[in-house]
Amino acid sequence: MQRKLTYAAIAVVALIVGGCSSNNFLVYKDAKHFYVTSNGSELKRVLCDSGDMDRIASDSKLPEAMQKDLKNGICSSNKVKERLMASLDGMTKEQRAALKDAFRHNGYDINVIANC
Repeated sequence: MQRKLTYAAIAVVALIVGGCSSNNFLVYKDAKHFYVTSNGSELKRVLCDSGDMDRIASDSKLPEAMQKDLKNGICSSNKVKERLMASLDGMTKEQRAALKDAFRHNGYDINVIANC
């Protein structure tokens, strides 16, 4: 049992460090968490189908072209992780902060692992 807890703790730390040390970040809402560059039905349902990504992009006050790239990069059915990562990497620190603030404004936690 102790070994399982140790492995779980290592996994959580790796997720936190991975999310904090790159431009890919972990978002959490409604007991669901995922990296914005991941492919998955939960991300699509929570961020895209709900309309949250449209609101987040608008609330970020980023340039229109960048908002469109982010929405398409995150919600496109033929999502290319590398292209989305390139968009995030191309953002200034202030732009990434504005995007993360927009996520928070829309009820998301950033780089937080839920206590299950």
